[in-house]
Amino acid sequence: MVVKTIRMGPMIQQMQQPCSKCQGQGFSFSLTRTSEILEVNVQKGSKDGQKITFHNKADEIPDGEAGDVVFVLKEKAHDVFKRHGADLYISKSISLVEALCGFSMEVEKLDGRTLVIKTPPGFVTSPSTFDPFSGTAEDAGWETLDNTDCDLDDMAQADSADLDMLKNAVSKGQLKGKGIGCFVIKDGRTTFKAGTREECIGAKSKSNGATMYVLADASSAAGKRMTVAVEGEGLPLSRDPFQFGNLFLQLDIQFPEELSEEQMTAIRTALPAALNSSSADESAEEVDTAEVKLMDPVQSFTDGTFSAGSAHDEDEDGGGGGGGERVQCAQQ
Repeated sequence: MVVKTIRMGPMIQQMQQPCSKCQGQGFSFSLTRTSEILEVNVQKGSKDGQKITFHNKADEIPDGEAGDVVFVLKEKAHDVFKRHGADLYISKSISLVEALCGFSMEVEKLDGRTLVIKTPPGFVTSPSTFDPFSGTAEDAGWETLDNTDCDLDDMAQADSADLDMLKNAVSKGQLKGKGIGCFVIKDGRTTFKAGTREECIGAKSKSNGATMYVLADASSAAGKRMTVAVEGEGLPLSRDPFQFGNLFLQLDIQFPEELSEEQMTAIRTALPAALNSSSADESAEEVDTAEVKLMDPVQSFTDGTFSAGSAHDEDEDGGGGGGGERVQCAQQ
């Protein structure tokens, strides 16, 4: 507040009123625009979306702390390498001879150096179908046991038999991290059990009409994901820049279009015996003979379905309506 003295002839009058400069706030200020250079140090192993914060470097406010300047990293896609955490993936094509007898290839690393990748003696490269970039790559595998229940206590229940929804609830949904080891479906209702795979298997019991889904053996699932890799040739780990991820090779094995009789004879001689052979009399009346050829399974499926719009299609698809049944998983 301010006190103003007003003289009116022989009289003096004092008036108290709010300050016109600070509008009664008790202080006044002015804004000054300044420039400052901020050096952003991107650490090794930084990931897409990571934030680098400079505290108290943004606009200041009266009687308060200044704001922060936040840089958000956006990772630029590479023409050759794909990143998955600290691991790098590269796609390469090799011949059948290289897959069976070994290969040696050159890869230009991110720092410009040349990496020569070789297979050890006697190493046979098997095709790998595991895709770490698919939406279900990290989903847990499940083993199915028919006519089986589990005597462990119920952890949760769901009025649904939708397998995809149930598995997703355990791997990504509200039951993630709850220690669910199996679930049992019976009469359209599902019960989830908490426990390890061994505990669930040990508590199984016979129950007609019930189906038990238990987490698959981790070592068995890992065996199906095995992929050719070069250890330590990935990106630095964010927690320790002196440790590195791995470089995985997504290999496409190019098979020859055809082989001569001499080549096939040489291959049969060099390789282990065939797993499949037929001793059936192909001239017999009850024996049919067919030769394989390349076909498109998607086109085959399309050709084998009824035309869109038929009543039979709607019955098979569960009706002509929109999305599927919406089911909630209720905790006990």
